Amino acid sequence: MKIFLTGITGFLGQRIAETLIDHGHQIGTLSRNVATGDRASNTESMIRGEAVKGVQYYYGDLTDYLVISDALKDYQPDVIIHLAAQTSVAYSFTHMKEVFDVNFIGVFNMAEAARREVPNLKRFIWSGSAEEYGIQPEENYPTKEDDIQLHAASPYGVAKIAAENFLKYLHQAYKFPAIIFRNANSYGRKHNHQFVIESIIFQMVQGNSPIKLGDPKPIRDFIFEEDLLNAYVLAAESDNEEILGEAVNITTGEPTSIKNLAEKIREITGYKGEIQWDSFPKRALEIPKLNMDNSKVKKLLNWNPKYSLEDGLKITASYYMKS
Repeated sequence: MKIFLTGITGFLGQRIAETLIDHGHQIGTLSRNVATGDRASNTESMIRGEAVKGVQYYYGDLTDYLVISDALKDYQPDVIIHLAAQTSVAYSFTHMKEVFDVNFIGVFNMAEAARREVPNLKRFIWSGSAEEYGIQPEENYPTKEDDIQLHAASPYGVAKIAAENFLKYLHQAYKFPAIIFRNANSYGRKHNHQFVIESIIFQMVQGNSPIKLGDPKPIRDFIFEEDLLNAYVLAAESDNEEILGEAVNITTGEPTSIKNLAEKIREITGYKGEIQWDSFPKRALEIPKLNMDNSKVKKLLNWNPKYSLEDGLKITASYYMKS
């Protein structure tokens, strides 16, 4: 198939591109030709993305509808995987317009251009987030996808919900083949320790004491890079049309508190120092618990996570302990 993949320079994009190429698919992508904003410091990631052989590059920005429309009209993909996003929840509190421009307007531009210019599109796979659930009553855990009211607790969550609602509208109105992934917190990054698991590992491997962490109480689901990758590949290659228009949770279903997470990482890394909790201001509206049910995606995609949280933590820690 011809697959158009955005976010090829990001955390997971290059791995997905390489895997799909190995499976015999053709890959096209949209790439910014100038590093700006948070990407400016991620030169290595951009170089890695540009190095993917066999990828057809189009240059432009997610916020430019005409560029996206021209690219999709020319490439005519069978499948679109839309990963590109501003991915930091914390960043969204101080950069709301940027996050809305990328995480909502960018999705609007990709989907609407695809609807108008790619009449034979089979799938539009979009990267949503567990953050869309926000604060739920205890009886809703583990959270299932259907008949649950989404409660954004951050500008990031608001943008993700808006994008999901638009994709569902397109599916209902035009049979647009959207597939929505509500991803758990992903981890397994080798070059970016701005996210919670990688941050804890990086600080503990450095060995300085005390290390500074935030609130120890929130409970979170996590998903390891390899399992997340497999879910996207399965969705791209599946011929099950029952998943079209659906939202599915991508998670191991192994929730843990940030405090327990840090203790697991302490054991893996051998860190002997002090942890200084509550070192950062609390968010304006913190989500106390995210715990999702993954039975729906198991049924529709025959997907199962292969890595337990402990296994994924050990692999991720090994990246930093070797360096």
